[in-house]
Order: sequence, then C-alpha cells, then structure tokens
Amino acid sequence: MSFKHTAKLQLKELYARTLYHTGLHRLVDRLMPRRMLILFGHCIEDEAVNGFLPGDMKMRESTFRKLVGMFGKHYDLVTIGEGWRALKGGDKGRSLVAFSFDDGYRDNVTRLLPLLEETGAKATVFLETLPLSGEQVNWSHKFHWVIRPEAGGDIEGLVRRYLTLSEDAAALEGLRRALEDGDQRLAYRAKRVLKYEADPEDRDRTLDRIFEEAGGDEAALCRAMYLSWEDARRMAAGPMELGGHTVHHAILSRLDEQGSAAEIGACASDLRRELGEDALHTFAYPFGRRWDYHEAAIAAVEAEGFECAVNTHAGTVGPDSPRWELKRLPIDDHSKPHLLVAEACGGFDLLRRFGLDLSE
Repeated sequence: MSFKHTAKLQLKELYARTLYHTGLHRLVDRLMPRRMLILFGHCIEDEAVNGFLPGDMKMRESTFRKLVGMFGKHYDLVTIGEGWRALKGGDKGRSLVAFSFDDGYRDNVTRLLPLLEETGAKATVFLETLPLSGEQVNWSHKFHWVIRPEAGGDIEGLVRRYLTLSEDAAALEGLRRALEDGDQRLAYRAKRVLKYEADPEDRDRTLDRIFEEAGGDEAALCRAMYLSWEDARRMAAGPMELGGHTVHHAILSRLDEQGSAAEIGACASDLRRELGEDALHTFAYPFGRRWDYHEAAIAAVEAEGFECAVNTHAGTVGPDSPRWELKRLPIDDHSKPHLLVAEACGGFDLLRRFGLDLSE
C-alpha cells in the first residue's frame, strides 16, 4: 500500500471519528442539502442458507438492529425507490437512509423480513431471477461451496484441479501466478481471475465438474440458498421493494450490447410476469463497479422502464445524482459506525466540495 493511500485512510478515519464522537455530524447533517445514503449487503446470517458464504456477504441480526437503531434516530428509513422519488419531488424533511440486499437469498424472507417487521424499517431486495425460476446457481456459489470450511477450505486443491481441467490460457496463467506467489489471499486472487480473466463458458464448465466431483447437488443448493417466487411475492406484500439484478448475475461489461440487453430484458420480463410492474422501480448492476457495466447496460435498464439504478461506489444520493448510477455503501459485521455516519450526514460530500474525496 502506497504512502499516499495510507495517509488518505488515516485522514479519513480521523475526520470520521471527529464528526462521530463530537456530535458534529448532526450540525453537518443540518447544513448539507437533503440526501439519501443507500447501504447494501447480501445476507442476514442463517447457517442453513448462507453458512458457507464469506463473512463480508452476511451480517448478524444484532448488527442489523444496531444499524436500524443508529440511523432511525436522525434519518427517515425508506426503500430506494421511495427515497429517489422524495428527493426528485423536492420533499422537505430529514435526510434518508435506504437498506438494500443483493441477489435474493432465502434468508431475506427467513431472517430479514421478520427483522423489518420488528424494527419498522424497510429494504430493497434485488433479485437475480434465474435461481427463482429454476434450479441453477451461478459459478461463484459453487466456488465457495467447494472451499467451505466444513469441507476443509481447500482453495489450493480447487485451484490445482482447475488447472488440470480448464482449456482457458488466460485463466490458467492467472491461477498459476497466484499459486506461485504463495499469496495468503489465494481465494480472493483465484476468484478475481475467474471473474475477470476467465472465459465464462470454460469457467462454468470447469467449476461444474469440480462441484460435482465434490458431491455438490446444484438443485438442492439452489433451493436452500435462494428465494422462490412465492417467497418474493410474500416479501413484496410487506415492507420491501423488489428490483432487478439480471438473470445470471453476469458482469454486463463483459457482454456486448445484445448480450447485456438480453440479461436485463429477461430479468425485467421475469419480474413483470411474477411480481408486476411494481418490481421495476430499481435495478442493481451485478458487482456494481464502474468497470462492471457500460453505457449499453445503462441504456437497456432505461429502455426496460426501471426508474433508477444503483452501483457500488461510495457516496450519497441527491436530486441531481445520475439516476442510472446511484451510489451505495457496503455493510457487514465489520462496518465502522463512524464511517457510516460521516457518509450519511454529508460529511464526505462536504469535503468533495473542496476537491478532497476521502470516501472512495
């Protein structure tokens, strides 16, 4: 890590802690224009549903309760669609916080829904529609299932087996390099290679083979992990807004214009058929970094009639924010309250006015 980056992180910590512990965040909140902070996660901890997923994809029920309590004191808790319409309409009042959860895991109904009913909070859930319509999961879940701790967590074994099965030169080079480096973050490095460098067809075929050799049952895994359409309809009748997240959780920027339009269009069709037009207010780009989607994807989201779309870059949302690239901040059990509050109150927005971006 460079000296410049280290210094930026230290300054960010100092600034956020000062706002948080002195109470200055309340003054900044009043001084800054009305805004919405969108937070995102994936799962509420539920061993039967998401026990094998990495820790940054889930949070404990107690963590969610604390976040609701912390933000509910000073902000209105809304869905993303509600918040966006309030900002665009010029409504007055407190600033807003919206919770969102990606992919459509079963714990959204077994854990999250009861929590929302208990706390009075709301949430937006983005649905990857293929698992709800069939019995298939995307490649990353097979990857994590094979290296789950109860199976020995053998990431090196998975990588070495992949090297014997794959015919994709780019992926093989990247995985060999990760092995040779002896990186303690081999699981992260390997997943990144498979995500961005591997040929998707070869990757899916290879991981299917490794998953099956490890005794995996894709249909059973899908049923255990993901919502059904019946679950989704139950959620939509409560304090939840449902939105789109493609069919296969594809990296849209790796698809051409036709391919990305098909992913987004088929997702929208699934939502209309199963849930009605109310499920087309919001859309989330899979993975959500600027390099994970392109202008063709944005155009397809707009063409399908979605009201707004979100990515995964830090920042808050105002009435003049680009509606197809609304920013979101990740949350999990290790999220630091002072950093979340500094973002919510507009503290980092204030610094951006002076040309200093500490948030990203």
